[in-house]
Amino acid sequence: MSPPTATGALGASLGQLGRWVGRALLPPGRAAIRSDDWTLWHAACTGDEASATRLVHQLTPQAHGLALQLLAKREDAEDAVQEAFLRLWSSRPSDAHGATLATFFNTIVINRCKSWLVRRRELSTDPEQLTELSDAQQTTHAPEADELPASSTAQLQAAMARLPARQRMALAMWAYADADVADIARSMELERNAAHQLLHRAKAALRQQLQEHTP
Repeated sequence: MSPPTATGALGASLGQLGRWVGRALLPPGRAAIRSDDWTLWHAACTGDEASATRLVHQLTPQAHGLALQLLAKREDAEDAVQEAFLRLWSSRPSDAHGATLATFFNTIVINRCKSWLVRRRELSTDPEQLTELSDAQQTTHAPEADELPASSTAQLQAAMARLPARQRMALAMWAYADADVADIARSMELERNAAHQLLHRAKAALRQQLQEHTP
């Protein structure tokens, strides 16, 4: 599945945003990994070099693009993806809870990026800030049916890059790892209401960025 073209539209509702964002970094001509590729993963883990090479080639482009989107530094993104592959080879299918291999791997990549952002002090874990987020009341409304302006993949990527790290992380989990509010809350050590607020604000902020910077 290819990403939207440079002239393709993101004039889709926020309800469709996950599909668009999740596809945005997948290079043209590179097929998404299939749900039955756990068999390929098993062969790779048992020493089949050809299967391992194939998986690396299939998983790396989107994983690297995702890591680069979150970390903004190529060297850190490459290290995060390498760390994610080490985790993948030592994982068990039961760890995926029924997810496709691509979704499971994206989850590992996101978690490694989270560790890098914490290490770089860009993803705050300060108790006071988390309490403020948890106690925040929803004062703005951004219905998911609202239309986004027509935007290219590059514009979407640039808009994502302008968001705070915590909002980028929530959007990445939602769009790339099929995470719901409960999953985001667990991963980011937030109360469920705080995670809901964070994802809501991230979607609204992305829409605003696209509206302000799309010709």
